[in-house]
Amino acid sequence: MGEIYLKKETLKNALKLFKDSLRNKKVFKKLKEEEISVYESLGRITSRPVIAKISNPFFNASAVDGFALKSHETANSTINNPKIFKIGLDAIPVNTGDPINFPFDCVAMIEDVEVNGDFVKIFSPLHIYENVRVIGEDFAKGEIVIPIYEKITPAHIGVLISSYNEKVYVFEKPKVLIMATGEEVKRLGEDLKVGDVIDSNSYMISSILKEYGADPYILEKVLPNNFEVLKNEIEKASQNYHMIIVIGGSAKGRKDLISDVFESFSEVLFHGLTIQPGKPLVIGFYGDVPLVGSPGFPVSSYIDAKIFLKVAIEEFTGISLDLKRKIIATIKRDIPSSLGVEEFVRVKLNDINGEVICVPLKRGAANLTSVVKGDGLLRIEENSEGIIAGSKVEIELLKSEYDILSQLLFIGSNDPLLEYILNMIRKENPQFKFGIINVGSLGGLLSLARGETIITSIHLFDSETQTYNTPYLKKYLEENSYLRIHLFNRNQGLVVQKGNPKNIRSLKDLEREDLKFINRQKGSGTRIYFDYLLSQNGIEKEKVKGYDLEETTHLGVANAVKEGIVDCGMGIEYVARLFDLDFIKLGEEEYEIIISKNFLEDHRINFVLKQFNALNLEVLMKSFEGYKWVNKVREV
Repeated sequence: MGEIYLKKETLKNALKLFKDSLRNKKVFKKLKEEEISVYESLGRITSRPVIAKISNPFFNASAVDGFALKSHETANSTINNPKIFKIGLDAIPVNTGDPINFPFDCVAMIEDVEVNGDFVKIFSPLHIYENVRVIGEDFAKGEIVIPIYEKITPAHIGVLISSYNEKVYVFEKPKVLIMATGEEVKRLGEDLKVGDVIDSNSYMISSILKEYGADPYILEKVLPNNFEVLKNEIEKASQNYHMIIVIGGSAKGRKDLISDVFESFSEVLFHGLTIQPGKPLVIGFYGDVPLVGSPGFPVSSYIDAKIFLKVAIEEFTGISLDLKRKIIATIKRDIPSSLGVEEFVRVKLNDINGEVICVPLKRGAANLTSVVKGDGLLRIEENSEGIIAGSKVEIELLKSEYDILSQLLFIGSNDPLLEYILNMIRKENPQFKFGIINVGSLGGLLSLARGETIITSIHLFDSETQTYNTPYLKKYLEENSYLRIHLFNRNQGLVVQKGNPKNIRSLKDLEREDLKFINRQKGSGTRIYFDYLLSQNGIEKEKVKGYDLEETTHLGVANAVKEGIVDCGMGIEYVARLFDLDFIKLGEEEYEIIISKNFLEDHRINFVLKQFNALNLEVLMKSFEGYKWVNKVREV
């Protein structure tokens, strides 16, 4: 009779053939999106970036128990010369989470003060918003809190609810039809005779698929070993299901027809594996619907299902199904900690040249997005004062190792357009994984210099040369060690309330007593440019009410203005338009992507640069007012 397995493959080759075929056919595009309740979303895959509908917190809130005060009134207070305030008038008792309303702007911790009747003594000065969770500390209204192609975890559900999202758009689960074949195959409860086989495989495979996040259906009737019947059932099922599994008939016996049936639709990828058990597996396609011919022996069926169905569901959903575990990573900066407290630091991880690098995220107990955005947890023992740079540490993973180590991690300046572009790229290419840590331009440059990332984003203005970025690159990076891409320009200026009720016309107005301002954080390109503008206009920082009030994102600035917390803030035009606010342009800045030259051949870098060049800019720029696309490589 001769060898029937004409296309036998090694497991490695078979997996590659299957994965490449699924990817080439873009099977992920077959999944439709649906809007579901946040309470039913656990384990589902986001089909759109989720935008925060409110900030968290959405009001200035006390971070401790104590007394709300006006920071400027606490100046010069010392142990020997304490300041005394009347409780209920100049000092308002607050508990953790209570609102802090203007003109109060800081909180003295209860353990740091002395209460005598109706008065409280303060022994040290407090700065503005000390011990206060400012509006948008965790995330700001309008911010992407969950990106596309993210598997929703319990922490995600917390963020969804905190951001006031009652519903979320997700991809439908891959629908998989399971067909059992063979006249001898019986279902549980049916009468059995000698020679019959109980169909356990259908339910075992269905359970595996559910475990992987698919939506399996078992065909009610067991199909006979008949070529035309099997062919017709597959043709019919292909209209309603994303994948079809046929159990039995995949081997090389007289009644084994599955390979021939699959071949009638298109050439099979392979028939037979060089493994044991699990050898008689056959895989083909009906158009773009994968067809899996599974062995009838339960152990063979189980092994093939665990391996090949995992690959299929990963390609449909864009999410790795690898189990979580621990990993060893390197710290590139000192991470201090308090003695006597065991701390769990949320971290991002980055694979740089085969070495796993650990980057710490925000450490506040109320910042839930640090869990959602984090890749793992770093545990610092209670008898430790922290971890020094260069140390090897153990990280407990929060996501699959594959998804973490294949991501391109951007550490640098916050920008809404860049984040939108990265989500758009991933929508069309689920295999593209990325992470973002907003630390400001200078923070990103230092992170690149430390070796925590291979790509950063900056817009740093130098007052001496009147140029962007070049002097900072020369100062912090080695000569000829990086590639510069001038990605786009952004309009920078003052974000003011709609209708400009305070009649703000120029920077000089910031010296007025009736204006309250909000700034960007130290090290951000916007902050550095703002300081330059102040010096050019002869304005002292001390005269700007709110100069020390900081936000880490442009959205946070716009949100503070929109909510009336402040009268104006320094930011980009796009966020002003997004929040229906007014904008006073002060300049146009150059936003660049900086890439380490050692990693120009990195497949993640090559991929994202190719995608930048393929963007549909006409449509994109209409949605992002105040931007000008450039995308040109610059001389170093």
